[in-house]
Amino acid sequence: MATAHDMLAFIAASPSPFHCVAEGARRLAAAGYRAVDEGEPLPALEPGAGFYVERGGTLIAWRGGARSPSAAGFRILGAHTDSPNLRIKPRVESTSEGYVRWAVEPYGGLIVATWADRDLGLSGRVALRGADGLETRLVRVDRPIARIPNLAIHLNREVNEKGLTLNKQTHLPPVVALAGAAHPSAELFVSLLARELDVAPEQLLAWDLMLHDVTPPTLGGVHDEFIFSARLDNQASSYCALEALLALEDHVPEATSVIMLFDHEECGSLSERGASSALGPQLLRRVMGAHAAHDGGSLSQAMTRSLMVSADMAHAVHPAYAERHEPEHKPRINAGPVIKHNVNTRYATDAVVAARFKLACADVGAPVQEFVNRSDLTCGSTIGAISAANLACPTVDVGCAMLSMHSIREQAGAADVAWMQQAMTRVLRDG
Repeated sequence: MATAHDMLAFIAASPSPFHCVAEGARRLAAAGYRAVDEGEPLPALEPGAGFYVERGGTLIAWRGGARSPSAAGFRILGAHTDSPNLRIKPRVESTSEGYVRWAVEPYGGLIVATWADRDLGLSGRVALRGADGLETRLVRVDRPIARIPNLAIHLNREVNEKGLTLNKQTHLPPVVALAGAAHPSAELFVSLLARELDVAPEQLLAWDLMLHDVTPPTLGGVHDEFIFSARLDNQASSYCALEALLALEDHVPEATSVIMLFDHEECGSLSERGASSALGPQLLRRVMGAHAAHDGGSLSQAMTRSLMVSADMAHAVHPAYAERHEPEHKPRINAGPVIKHNVNTRYATDAVVAARFKLACADVGAPVQEFVNRSDLTCGSTIGAISAANLACPTVDVGCAMLSMHSIREQAGAADVAWMQQAMTRVLRDG
């Protein structure tokens, strides 16, 4: 349960991908890892030495192995920091029927209706004109400043029979204030940011901001066996990967250990810091060159001796919709890590990498489950297949079972967190 509680603290600190990276970097620095400027030469990598780089919502960290990567390979844990949500548009405010509303755009495949009638805060990063030029700063407003009000049933009599359908353009802009002389709408948003950052309004230039649910993550269920939280997909996996790396402590495996926590998975990974970018391969080549035991070997050589675990949350069987699952592949919450399979390579798993992950789970006493999508339903995807293709690295797709995926509040199992983290640590140590 200590691991589950710590994960709740990690997610609570991470209302946006940028905050998730900041929290990860804070934990790495506290454990002795050193921040690296991507634009500078990488420091020499001695066995056991740890470094990390931050690029927006992406965090990559590595720890030197006892042997060169070309001889022993890499052990890579991959996940993503972003989650479906509502992003703030550049031109923010409008008034309608006496209310001030903010223009928002859906990010990723969110379940839109779950965002109605929730208390919403604001988080992300802001670019501004500072004393020494352009600056970026994180901002977080945790008080409930925005809300998307539902229409009363008296005015929508068929909502319970036909379901709640919200138009993404006209219905999703949240109400943030009453319009009027005391609240000039053109100034509300900028004034709020200026106060939060303690800067003049004219210093604000642009922003990557989003709404988030202000209800804290918590344990739930009669026996506290569940986790109820926003952003479990996929900050739960990011947490497990980070803590698996930190759990190596003084142990120095032969292989160099790496975690890659990418941004933008929920919208396709196609960005300068997403899993589809050259960021991962480029950085691994540089890590190889900085390794104290570097022998002139190539990245392609190292990849033949490497393994990547791509961790993204998995679909638990739903008690009310069990027919949506393949009959013999129904993962359950708190029944162990899930290995995800798809013969059309939406997941990267094959028999060899599945077997290697099963052995890691067996070594730490973690049960293993397997997931295959129904053949008549479209399969989702992860960073696994993308990273496997970019790196030519054997990759297994895994995840913790959960319900309510892509809802504003999601549900997973408290016991599964420790099992996943322990299995990942085993992969880094000996996998």
